[in-house]
Amino acid sequence: MHFSIRRDSFLEGIQKTLSIVDKRTTLPILNNILLKAQPGTIQIVATDREIGLSSYYKATIHDPGEITVGARKLYEMLREIDGETVDCQVMENNWVHVTSGKILYKIPGISADDFPEVPDSETMESIIVPCEVLKSLFEKTFFAISQDEMRPNLNGVLFSISGGKIAVVATDGHRLSLANARLDNDVGNSSNLDGIIIPRKGVSEIRKLVEGGGESALWVVDGVCVLKKQETLLRVSLINAEYPDYKRVIPQEEGVTVQMDKQQLLHSLRRMSVMSTEKFSGVKVDIFDNRMVLTSTNPDVGEARDEIDVSYTGDRMVVGYSVRYLIEGIEPVNGDIVSFDIRSGDGPGVIRVPGSDEYMCIVMPIKLRTEKGLD
Repeated sequence: MHFSIRRDSFLEGIQKTLSIVDKRTTLPILNNILLKAQPGTIQIVATDREIGLSSYYKATIHDPGEITVGARKLYEMLREIDGETVDCQVMENNWVHVTSGKILYKIPGISADDFPEVPDSETMESIIVPCEVLKSLFEKTFFAISQDEMRPNLNGVLFSISGGKIAVVATDGHRLSLANARLDNDVGNSSNLDGIIIPRKGVSEIRKLVEGGGESALWVVDGVCVLKKQETLLRVSLINAEYPDYKRVIPQEEGVTVQMDKQQLLHSLRRMSVMSTEKFSGVKVDIFDNRMVLTSTNPDVGEARDEIDVSYTGDRMVVGYSVRYLIEGIEPVNGDIVSFDIRSGDGPGVIRVPGSDEYMCIVMPIKLRTEKGLD
């Protein structure tokens, strides 16, 4: 195999694979990527058996063929090359020579015979989704995905399409994030996709793929979600489990709704987070007489107090939350104003975009320490 390619294109293609190649695998070939030279293009393929990425880049092919090489070392080599083009040639014993001008790298390769197959030729009826829509939906839910391996059904997002509307849900049992978006195209309006669970790592790869805008085609086949953007195709094996009925968590009774300046609230919460440690990250929210007083008391660190003016004249309410959960739930809110529904006792707090159903984050309260804080 022998080909020449623009260094920037090659570097971009290798960089996309770095988070997919499995560093902890017992199969050395899964640390490699497949390079396949065919007329006019180089195909770059990476897989960890659960996620597969296949991309095509224009190249000058001197001799077709295929080889697998270590992804990270090849990336480091290309990063240090400053020439415009790179020449790659497979030599005896599967050694690969990477040259650019006077620079020569030699890297050992492994035959492509044992590389797992990553299909990229299915022709399925797809749903066209703007990349910006997917990016927004996953940004609003990714933070709430559970990392508890004992609950695999929560280790991803629930993704559904019905009646031209996409719904994405994530929860770790302590908070739940729900994001909605409407598809304007005819295909989306006539398509339905029952809830599929896309794993955390798969969501991460989709977020990278949809960067830069444009449109993507999405379909599901044999337990695999496939997303295609231009000349790149991403395959993500879905989680085969039942997602809990998240709608039961959404509170039906009304709470106390306070609307605040988003940035002001975030700045105040970040001041409280200075007191946080791994053992304690609580913040007390005290609302009364047109004031919201935030306090955080940590005997190992210290105390913090801040006050925000709000429009509220009802009964005094004091509730504790994880300050990190509040910050992560408020950051995705679009616009300058955030709506915060607060309930007494064990009732959850609900973060919303005022007057919209595009986003909701439900945060369960926590019990606060009984130590006397700042007054």
